[in-house]
Amino acid sequence: MNKTDIEWCDYTINPVKGLCPVACSYCYARRMYKRFKWDTEIRMEPDWQESLPKAPARVFVGSTIELFDDWVEEWMWESIRQYVNNYPQHTFIFLTKRPQNLIKHVFPNNCWVGVSAVDKLHFMAACHYLADVKARVKFLSFEPLLESVE
Repeated sequence: MNKTDIEWCDYTINPVKGLCPVACSYCYARRMYKRFKWDTEIRMEPDWQESLPKAPARVFVGSTIELFDDWVEEWMWESIRQYVNNYPQHTFIFLTKRPQNLIKHVFPNNCWVGVSAVDKLHFMAACHYLADVKARVKFLSFEPLLESVE
């Protein structure tokens, strides 16, 4: 868990690590993996479940990898769900570029679930799939916005 300067959250936590197979050309995490020669194997870190502060906080989960695809196994998701349920006072924020996979999950009430839309095509897909997502709060994130979305 890391305290962060991201304006819409207080902490980031990355239970699943490794070089993200999505390979977005604009990905900051991909550049960090290569620059610092981090372990690229996709895995769940054994000691990722650090304690959070008692005061309510916003926690961005999976800031360095796409969590909503086949490389994140069900047992990993179960561990993440248990962690989220252990901290009902916090808001856990999930963000994906794979909105079609969100319907596989039911999110606890303390989760915000968002989709990144980088262009009009991704925006349309996000709107379509978010309608069926089982989460109390759903949102769109336009970053990085690579073209105009009308």
